[in-house]
Amino acid sequence: MRTANMHGSEASHDGPLSPDASHAALPPFPETLLQVGTSLHATLIVDRHQRIARVDEALTLASGWTGKAPQGRSAKEVLGTLPWLLEALDIALTGKAAVGMTAQVRAPVLPVFGEGGQLLGACACLSTDENSKTGPALREELALEFTQLQQRYEELIDTFDGVVWEAVASNFRITFISQQAERLLGYPSEQWRREPDFWVNHLHPEDRDWVKASCQKGTREGRAYALEYRMVAADGGTVWVRNTIKVLAEEGHPTRLRGLLVDITEQRRALEQQERTVSLLRTTLDSITDGVFVVDRNLRITAYNKQFQEIWGFPDEVLQGEPHLEKPLGLALPLVKDPEGFTARVREIYADPELEGIDLVELRNGRILERITRPQRLGDTIIGRICSYRDITAERQAREKQEQTVSLLRATFDSTADGVVAVDRDGRINTYNKRFQRLWGLPDDLLLTGLDAMASVTAAAPLVKEPERFVAQLQEMFKVSDQEYVDTIEFRDGRILERTSLPQRLGDTIIGRVWSYRDVTEERHAKAAQERLLEAEQRARAQLEESFALLDTFLNNAPMGMGFLDRDLRYIRLNDALAGLHGHRREEELGRTLREMTPHVAAAVEPLMRQVLETGQPIIGLDLTGEVPATPGALRFWRVSYYPIRTPRGGIVGVGAVVVEVTEERRAQEERERLLREAHEAIQIRDDFLSIASHELKTPLTPLKIHLQVLKQRCASGHPVPPQLAEKALSQVARLSGLISDLLDASQVEAGQLSVVRGPMPLRALVREVLAEFRPPSSHHRLVHEEWPEELLVEGDRRRIAQVLTNLLENALKYSPQGGPIHVALTRTGSEAIVSVSDSGIGIPADQQAQLFERFFRARNAPISGFGGLGLGLYICRDIIERHGGRIWVESELGHGATFRFSLPLSHSLP
Repeated sequence: MRTANMHGSEASHDGPLSPDASHAALPPFPETLLQVGTSLHATLIVDRHQRIARVDEALTLASGWTGKAPQGRSAKEVLGTLPWLLEALDIALTGKAAVGMTAQVRAPVLPVFGEGGQLLGACACLSTDENSKTGPALREELALEFTQLQQRYEELIDTFDGVVWEAVASNFRITFISQQAERLLGYPSEQWRREPDFWVNHLHPEDRDWVKASCQKGTREGRAYALEYRMVAADGGTVWVRNTIKVLAEEGHPTRLRGLLVDITEQRRALEQQERTVSLLRTTLDSITDGVFVVDRNLRITAYNKQFQEIWGFPDEVLQGEPHLEKPLGLALPLVKDPEGFTARVREIYADPELEGIDLVELRNGRILERITRPQRLGDTIIGRICSYRDITAERQAREKQEQTVSLLRATFDSTADGVVAVDRDGRINTYNKRFQRLWGLPDDLLLTGLDAMASVTAAAPLVKEPERFVAQLQEMFKVSDQEYVDTIEFRDGRILERTSLPQRLGDTIIGRVWSYRDVTEERHAKAAQERLLEAEQRARAQLEESFALLDTFLNNAPMGMGFLDRDLRYIRLNDALAGLHGHRREEELGRTLREMTPHVAAAVEPLMRQVLETGQPIIGLDLTGEVPATPGALRFWRVSYYPIRTPRGGIVGVGAVVVEVTEERRAQEERERLLREAHEAIQIRDDFLSIASHELKTPLTPLKIHLQVLKQRCASGHPVPPQLAEKALSQVARLSGLISDLLDASQVEAGQLSVVRGPMPLRALVREVLAEFRPPSSHHRLVHEEWPEELLVEGDRRRIAQVLTNLLENALKYSPQGGPIHVALTRTGSEAIVSVSDSGIGIPADQQAQLFERFFRARNAPISGFGGLGLGLYICRDIIERHGGRIWVESELGHGATFRFSLPLSHSLP
């Protein structure tokens, strides 16, 4: 035999069980059976297996039972000496009431059924009669007592949260139904029993055929079954019910049906809402760029998006049907570089439900995925895990390239002949090169990154001739400023260092200061020797030529434009990069003046160069913009610096120019600023939408809730329901439906997926139909229709064009709160049909009319608090009209109403 265990699943055993084994193997006693027995004050309660749930002590004494506690034991074992009672129990456990009796004791025994119509057990109520009535008197008294018990049983049934019923199996005629039937549909229980086809006639027309067929099939098969369908209530409304049905048979033929009818209308509505929410979440999940999947506590994949499937290349069949994680894991292992490490990490993640983490997964094809994992919670309970994968291959490659560039710059930094040190705004060492450390002979512990630079200054001060002045100058330079310093420092050991101090900038912000020290001791000594010895002149010239050679080498290999001009602004040295900007070769510009070679920039640049020649002060970091012959028509950006060229004696003999192109840098900055503006605009649109949507969606919910509460109270009290109450509730539902439709249409417009089904359409007839269905809610508004004398045929979507016209009419009504006529006209201009809707309302400010058809836009004289709406109607209308090849516009004067017009191209078949 098959029995239900404590968890509702099925277990099986063969052959008889010992009392103790039977007590342990069978399920616990049904709570409904115990409640019914208590209500009936039953002397004996047994379940459908004839196990004793409760028994009066007097009855066990009468049976002569002397064993252990009788609860859970077989009734035949405990009451074996009372065959008259056991016989009545056997009959009751077939589903029929029975009476067991002796000369002095009588025991009515009633079967007890569950909410689904299944037999739960039986209850016996024993009584004794000292007068030992016999014959008709005894039968009459037994019948009376049985009737009382039956009445108490029916009263108990009426307390169930559902309708208990019984019907004839052949024609579904109701023979018994509890009082809750009237609360379910509004019909009294007597009418259910009186009308033979009541149940069939009150099935919803759309469900009647399949429900009857399902009931007939289940009855023929003799099995218990459950159906969910709709019924029509007395007020004409629709009620969703769940009907749990059991078939009762006699001699193998179904004779009766018994069941429980439960109102599930609210559950169905909640389920539909849940399905809409799930659809929205599914769409959101598929729209994000990360690959996401979700597993439950049993490691079965319950959800994933397309990006996850595409990242790993899983076929559809691998992820269908909530597969176990091991299945896709086996396909992923050949794709990763380290399968063992990947598997170990997966095991670690799912071994700890609370674990949250971010790590990287490297694939064999070179891609790098960033994995983020966190537990999925329902309230405070962890119900699964969410993992997301993001392809960061390009980002990682860019970071590696940046590190290579930094490494190259660091090597260049360390190889330069100058000693360089950089300090931040707080006076702490950022970086230095080896040449700087060698020049000053400072130990490593005084040059740690982040160390206060004054510690190094204090250690270096004893090396110079004027330590106090040295320290004071550096303290002054540590102050944040854009001043530049160039001076020399003399050491006690005779060395001379040339010091240059420049502000370090990030964009336009000063973030620190950079010092460079060059050992010019030899240079100074050479200068002195040159003045003392005339024969050193030739050697100096050779050194000069060598310097020029080195300079030419440096110029020609520098990645920036560089050139030297004499006091007449004639090129004496320049590199190919600078000549290329002018559209010439280097040889063509040597010996030529700036104005001769670049007349288009001479007017702006010559004054700056002459300023450097006159003042001896460099001009550094000047931003210039313009076009060059090499790239005509393209605007380019440069950062230009001009330096005075000094002789050893300090005379200025020319000017040096350094031109660094920053075109790509500027374009990148402009792009970042554009993206930032767009991000701010997107955030503002989101905030505006949330504010408007929350107000608009909440507005109809409050009256709808009030109407439904009144409906509930009237239904509960049995009072009639005024039709206008339901109509008001339905109007709020219609308003909500309209808001949701606008949101769905707006999302389709944004995605470019708004459906339009075009076909031949008589426009004049459509305008008539829309106006016939549109009725102003008050007498203050009056519709005026100006009709074109002939039909105008267009190619269009009838439903969408009607949606546009209805929206314009509703706007005209909404924004003319003082009433007045609403004028609708259909005209023809050339090959176009034009529909116009005019009102005498509040009008639209002239400076805001151009934005009126944008998403979420509201004119400043029409706040949401006064006029409502999501700001999507005209946005949707514009998309619909433009998809039909037409246009829509507005003509309005503030305070004097507005006229909205839209045009549609006429069909070619029209004359």
